[in-house]
Amino acid sequence: MPAMTAEAKHIVEDFQALPDAAKREVLAELVRISGRIDYPAISEDELISAANDVFTGYDERETE
Repeated sequence: MPAMTAEAKHIVEDFQALPDAAKREVLAELVRISGRIDYPAISEDELISAANDVFTGYDERETE
């Protein structure tokens, strides 16, 4: 996965500081507007990497 720009990292950091209710609002809006973005094709390797990240996060939360 490509490295994030400084601007993107700043947005993620600001997002993480929000209360959960505000995070849900932001996510809902991002999902709504993301349909308008022209995305490049995602490779199988990128999909596998993303899935691994998700399941690693689930595993970490379950062991806490």
